[in-house]
Amino acid sequence: MSYSEKASRYAESLMLGEPALLKELREVTARELRHDDMLSGPVVGGLLNMLIRISGARTVLEVGTFTGYATLWMAMALPSDGLVVTCESNEKYAEIARRFFSRFQAGQGQVGDGCTGRIGSRPSPGPAGDKSMRQGDAAGIQLLMGPALNAPLPDRIDFVFLDADKEHYPEYYQLIKPLLAPGGLMVIDNAFWGGEVWGAGSGTGDREVCKGTAATGHKAQAIDRLNQAIARDPDVENVVLTVRDGLHLVRKIR
Repeated sequence: MSYSEKASRYAESLMLGEPALLKELREVTARELRHDDMLSGPVVGGLLNMLIRISGARTVLEVGTFTGYATLWMAMALPSDGLVVTCESNEKYAEIARRFFSRFQAGQGQVGDGCTGRIGSRPSPGPAGDKSMRQGDAAGIQLLMGPALNAPLPDRIDFVFLDADKEHYPEYYQLIKPLLAPGGLMVIDNAFWGGEVWGAGSGTGDREVCKGTAATGHKAQAIDRLNQAIARDPDVENVVLTVRDGLHLVRKIR
């Protein structure tokens, strides 16, 4: 087992508190699709959840629902009047997502329900109580079928999770950036694309990443173009995290 694999396992072992509904969703995804490796996982899910809470976001856009694992992590971070708009093109994936979204909306997956530890736990409610903890007061989830490039998106977005249709990453960025509120966050998954963004997929092995190394494949090239464009964009500040397959965090500053 490599260092990165050991680090990932160690990190996940410390991420206590995955809600029971999300744990069940991971199991259902693995059983029905055998694509559970496409799930964001508890570490990324917990990070998205925390970022939304820290930022105070109320309107979230997700590009790429898959079976809704990350969607639910984000919805659980929102207040009861919050909304996640999520886009998916695969009906088979969406069917599973709808099942679990319905249960969440019915109060079966509220933050803290089935949790065994800290992740997703809200502070203790004050004297008036915390409505978001009550059954039936979950944040809204709107599932849109089809590419987000053609979807009716909200006029103002506080938080974005981009995780689908890699070839069109640059176009999604250009489409969504004007809708992102000042101070809003965008999290872009698969920023490394298995190392192909720096040419590791073309037989170069573990050679040192250096300027001028060519990305291989259409998806890797598109992701690399976006990474480079963000680095040069004066309207944002950014940081790239070496979590899983790379997370590019972008904050709009103007």
